[in-house]
Amino acid sequence: MGLFDRFKKGTKEETEAKAKEAGVKAKEAGVKAKEAVGKKAEEVKTSATSAINTAAEDAKKAAEEAKKKAEEAKAKLEAEAKAEEEKLKAEAEKAKAEAEAKAEAVKLAAAKAENAAYTLVEDGQWGKKTILTTQHILKVKEDGIMGVETIKAIQKKVGAEADGIWGTNTSKAMQKFLGVTVDGERGPETVKAWQKWCNSQL
Repeated sequence: MGLFDRFKKGTKEETEAKAKEAGVKAKEAGVKAKEAVGKKAEEVKTSATSAINTAAEDAKKAAEEAKKKAEEAKAKLEAEAKAEEEKLKAEAEKAKAEAEAKAEAVKLAAAKAENAAYTLVEDGQWGKKTILTTQHILKVKEDGIMGVETIKAIQKKVGAEADGIWGTNTSKAMQKFLGVTVDGERGPETVKAWQKWCNSQL
């Protein structure tokens, strides 16, 4: 074999060895690349999962916060509505009380005015006004006449027999009722005491 042939053979073997080495390196590089891609994909997947979980957690927190604020707003509105209701209720009660007080004042004023018309001068005279006031107090017909019904009403009041006839027994019963001298006569002392009693009933 000549020098050229030996050189050619050596070059071929060297080339094949280099090619083989390059193939091995390429294969290793492919494996490493595959591993790198897998690792990167796993990192991306992990990062994406973390991002999704974080976003979900943030969304959950935001929803809870929104719910809390809504409940607080609702509670505030309910409290304000209740306070306003209580205020209006108190004002209504106050207005009612004032109206009732005014009505009572008017009623008392009317009663006072009415009673003033029936107030007797305690003069011991058994006149028409004394009869009218007696009838008003005992709630019988107010005609100013000393009739049967009026006498019966007086008799019932003082504890005498209610027969509608004025006699000594009726006068005595009236005097006992009034705490004055019991003599059976309807005199000035007895009439004056009766007038005083009538005024106390107005």
